[in-house]
Amino acid sequence: MHVPTGLRRVVAVVCATALASSPALLAPTTGAASGAATTTTAARAAMPHLVATLTKKTIRVKGPRSLRAGRVHLEVKGPGIVEFVTFKKGYDVDDFTADVNKFGAKNNMKALRRAITRSTIVGGLAGGGSGTIVFPRPGAYTPFSIGERGLVTGRTLVVRGPARSSSAPRTDGVVLAKGGPAWGGASGLPAEGRFLFKNKRSSGMPHFVVLQQVASGTTTDQVLDFLQSEEQGPPPSWLLPGELATGTLSPGRSMTVDYELPPGQYVVMCFFPDPDMGGMPHAMMGMLRMITLT
Repeated sequence: MHVPTGLRRVVAVVCATALASSPALLAPTTGAASGAATTTTAARAAMPHLVATLTKKTIRVKGPRSLRAGRVHLEVKGPGIVEFVTFKKGYDVDDFTADVNKFGAKNNMKALRRAITRSTIVGGLAGGGSGTIVFPRPGAYTPFSIGERGLVTGRTLVVRGPARSSSAPRTDGVVLAKGGPAWGGASGLPAEGRFLFKNKRSSGMPHFVVLQQVASGTTTDQVLDFLQSEEQGPPPSWLLPGELATGTLSPGRSMTVDYELPPGQYVVMCFFPDPDMGGMPHAMMGMLRMITLT
């Protein structure tokens, strides 16, 4: 069994690849949405439906020709994670790409700070996954993905107003990113269902979710010791196959994630790089929490 990319691989390349701790570096997960877990046909009919397909060179997004601000149902296809970002005035996708590449190539903290403070990332999903994201206001939203070959973008979507009124679909629990950095929310979820991922505005930093299955009784200290180690031997005995990753959320944003995973114990992690800590991934700063899927 190989070491899941959500652990050692992210740590190994976090400062060597453009925004290397982005979830787009994770392999397609075993947590893809199932038919039972996806948004119902009736719910999908009540909101726009987007399909984002990631290729080696671009991202193709299919959906309504006229798109209003508000919640949309998102389905992602392809070997990676597709996320959506909007920019502040005077900053655009070329600036974002340049800053991402500067951080990746030289661990440039100024570039990382610019990318964080001058953009708003509204979420995304891994290939094979589905859920809902929110375009909070009229404007331009660009799909992007970050992998080993760097940043890939697609054609920018123009979202118009006024915003539609659409509530989130029913969820089975909340995964909450807080300041610290730390996790809150549900201590348990069903093994198949839908969770709300919310990044509190007060967290002050972008976050994303990695759910990694571990053996029953594994502690966060064990996981942290493994992440901080430089051992190249076999994976630890407590590491199990189930895994899932979401796209990134800027502070104050939320999304829903459909999933189906093996029952058991999971560690919740975030590997987003923190510019206040020299680009250290949040998980290595202790942003770890154990939950149970039944």
